[in-house]
Amino acid sequence: MSTRGREGLAMTSKYTLAISTTMLMTVLACEGGSVGDEGANESTGDSDGPSTSSAPSTTMSASDPSVADSSTDATVDPDTTDSDPGTTGPGGCPQNVDFGTPDVSGCAPLPNHYTPGADDTYAACVADGGEWVLVDGPPGTAARIEAYEDIVELLRGGGTPTADDFTQARMIYATDNGLESRVLRRDDPHYPPIPEADQDPGQGLDRQCSVGDNAINYPDRCVGPAQMQPLLDEAFAAGMSGEGDPNVHAARIDAGLLWFSFVSVYKEAASCVFSPADCDSHWAYYNGAVDREESIGLAADMRAIDLAIDDSIFDGMLAVRCWRDLFQADGDPAFEDLGDDGAALFFQAYEQLDNAAWYGWSRLLRDRIAQQPAVCDSEADANWAFIQVAGPVLDDEAAARDAAAAGTLAALWANDAPSIEDLEAGVAALDQAFPCPQCESCGVPMQWVY
Repeated sequence: MSTRGREGLAMTSKYTLAISTTMLMTVLACEGGSVGDEGANESTGDSDGPSTSSAPSTTMSASDPSVADSSTDATVDPDTTDSDPGTTGPGGCPQNVDFGTPDVSGCAPLPNHYTPGADDTYAACVADGGEWVLVDGPPGTAARIEAYEDIVELLRGGGTPTADDFTQARMIYATDNGLESRVLRRDDPHYPPIPEADQDPGQGLDRQCSVGDNAINYPDRCVGPAQMQPLLDEAFAAGMSGEGDPNVHAARIDAGLLWFSFVSVYKEAASCVFSPADCDSHWAYYNGAVDREESIGLAADMRAIDLAIDDSIFDGMLAVRCWRDLFQADGDPAFEDLGDDGAALFFQAYEQLDNAAWYGWSRLLRDRIAQQPAVCDSEADANWAFIQVAGPVLDDEAAARDAAAAGTLAALWANDAPSIEDLEAGVAALDQAFPCPQCESCGVPMQWVY
């Protein structure tokens, strides 16, 4: 569990995401900003930080919640005879179910992996000390992860959040050049790029989701405006209006913003090919640009589950940093400038990071599934709500690795009333598809990166 008092993270039932005309207007209106100049129209990333808060967006729609917040403290529910089969199965809740410990005894870095200070295939580089060394300067991205922490504290820091808490959290989210500005333009290089015919040559490669109907036509690549923003708008609106269970809405927001951070780590690592400062941003999106022991955001969750998860992800990030040091950008960098050796090393580092991050996300879900039997009522609903938002993030990667395991997981995320047996099957499927932070056969499609 997180050390930030966020016990029992939670999520809602599977949702259908669509972008309304109003949302498209918001997407198209979002100028975002570029590295080093948030008000500029360049194509590069997310380095500069938010300024003072602005009014909340008007693109929110009502939600239809069905679940609520989850703490792993089984003593909070005095009714231990609760036998709601929707979350606990026969025997009532809370239940003490042992899901076991993942067996990672067979896991080890691959021969081409980067390990700081080790005798690996990388030449000596600035990352060998095992700490992040800035490429450009302190990334403003860190302020977005701090904003995430502020939102979580308001909504999940203790007690049931009020409508005013949601309003304050929404204002933090909507801060100028803050989280919302990046959600609205976030694309995911795990998916094929937008066809050239639908791109605007006047926009950068990582801004094409704001062009025309691209967010509607390519919802996987344009995951921010197509999927994340509607989810977040719906949850904020419901919380602010007092509709449904506020703990459920808080859990959905928490999960949606963690999903955004997860995708942003991968995206910023890719865009640092042509925007070197984005290398710093991908580090900041992971842990808030702080020393590892002081990590916030996604990294704090990983460290709370198992420090070894953080080690593997951070080594992948350092691999990207080492590559950038060995193939430094000059002038207006482009992928073609790297040459064959630089391109090969980039994808080598990128794959190491990607596979470690997928493993970390699978362990986050495993941890939440294991919490489910130990919580009751609203807490169980909220925990399951978190899982139902975060779970489908794994679906395509799981399908590429193990079709049977992927089918089990997809069925679990869609199940609003999982039994203990369903939960155990889900944990087994996660362990089957994501056994290690390394995956020798799990490559990154080169043509999908910018």
